[in-house]
Amino acid sequence: MTFEDSLAVFHVGAPKCGSSALQSAWSVRPDRASRTGHRVRYIGAAKVRGLVMPLRGRAVSHAAALSPYGYVSMPDPGREVGARPFAAFFQREMARAHSCGYIPFFSNEGWIRRPEIFASLLADLGHPPVTVLAFLRPPLTWMNAAFWQWGVWSRPCFDDWLRAWRCPYSFGADLAAWVRIPNVRLQVAPAGHDAVACTDALFQTSSQPSRQRHRTGSAAQIGFLLRNRRFRPDTHRAEIEFLLQRCLAAGPMLRRAWAIAPHHVETLQEIAQTQRQKLERVLPATQAEAICDDPFWASPYPYHPEIEKGPAQLDDLDELRVFAGRLLSGSWPADATLGELDRLIAKRLDTLLHKDRCGRWRAALFGAPSRRSATLTLRGDPGNAS
Repeated sequence: MTFEDSLAVFHVGAPKCGSSALQSAWSVRPDRASRTGHRVRYIGAAKVRGLVMPLRGRAVSHAAALSPYGYVSMPDPGREVGARPFAAFFQREMARAHSCGYIPFFSNEGWIRRPEIFASLLADLGHPPVTVLAFLRPPLTWMNAAFWQWGVWSRPCFDDWLRAWRCPYSFGADLAAWVRIPNVRLQVAPAGHDAVACTDALFQTSSQPSRQRHRTGSAAQIGFLLRNRRFRPDTHRAEIEFLLQRCLAAGPMLRRAWAIAPHHVETLQEIAQTQRQKLERVLPATQAEAICDDPFWASPYPYHPEIEKGPAQLDDLDELRVFAGRLLSGSWPADATLGELDRLIAKRLDTLLHKDRCGRWRAALFGAPSRRSATLTLRGDPGNAS
């Protein structure tokens, strides 16, 4: 089965593997024609009073312009919407795509963990041929990124989070369950590759490179947000991180948030070897080789320099001063304390959030160009990708 034989394409993740870049690129231009003459339509969704309402065409781009994240995607059944309204939505969209002659493209990075839900949905439709697209990265770098994305906001200690989750990296087993669904074609690529370019190669379409990526922030940024939780109140509300990435240009390097110490390596390597074996059993040899070509699948320590340094300090005053210097206009006392810098940064972020919100609504309501870049360009980058 090839892409052209599929009646739908599901991008299922994994999380922290280029999903925001892919979703941003397709939200800007959701309707495309492949070089083989097939029409591909990126489908978004909005939750309205417990129902799942479709977003297509211009509605996708309009909703993405309004979103603080800069893109739209699909909801996660079971967590964000109920299974029944999602099933009804899915059946309607599949029927509509078939009658209108296009291939629907759905994306949610959490779907990689939902094969049982889609096994039931696809069985109800008679198991139509579908392509499932996924991107993966090695457990070591993924676990670090995942901890700062989700874990630290409820369990600030990496060891506690690791014990509580037991094995958060289970994507080999997840993909094995996906491939057991009849008529599913699995396409998996390394997250180190450009997810947007890989998707275009699959569809034989073209995209403009996406600047939108949800990167792990610097230790100074994460520390500030942990001390000022109104900007990052819980696990899933990461609007402020997207704003900071849009605002800050290149500048002095800050140490990225890093949680993994040498004593974690043995546990992470056990996870890596187990998942690698599962992937090698599930994937075609060429795909498995491409995924596992990253050396961090095999032997990350002592070659990863961050492990040698140890976990990053979140309250380093010198690092916070550099972070503040990228955000604040004017000067502040050289002997400013951590609390004083926090208050100055918080005041600046309130201003930036207001300007960003106004710019998005102006663009959506009046068709005026968004002033995100012009108004909010500052001097620095909140951190490196993990």
